[in-house]
Amino acid sequence: MTLTADDILQIHALLADYGHIVDDHDWGRVDEVFAEDFIFDRSAYGIPDLHGAADIIRTFLGRNMYAHFTGNTTLTEAIDGVVNAHSKFIAFPNDGPPMTGDYYDTIVLTQAGWRLQRRRAETRQRKFFD
Repeated sequence: MTLTADDILQIHALLADYGHIVDDHDWGRVDEVFAEDFIFDRSAYGIPDLHGAADIIRTFLGRNMYAHFTGNTTLTEAIDGVVNAHSKFIAFPNDGPPMTGDYYDTIVLTQAGWRLQRRRAETRQRKFFD
């Protein structure tokens, strides 16, 4: 499979929609971003992964970011028809200082369009000039 310009635009929109839906707790739209077998890989934090939209909602409900930006995204097509994305994020938690990090995503084409199948987040520590 070769990604078309339209595929690339749809994937970038998908990654942007994640921030809007999660930050706004717009849970009626979760099926627009998550594949049914979605996994939020939290191994970088030593805590259990989240499985599926219901697990995301249950975990994020009542605590989250008030703003969330994703950018500098690169896409790589895998042999098995999935797309791997690497993005930078800036997040502004309800409590605490802003944080930055990386998203490593596996994105699949479903009958409903491109969806996140797996997301691994890794935050970066402020080490510059420290």
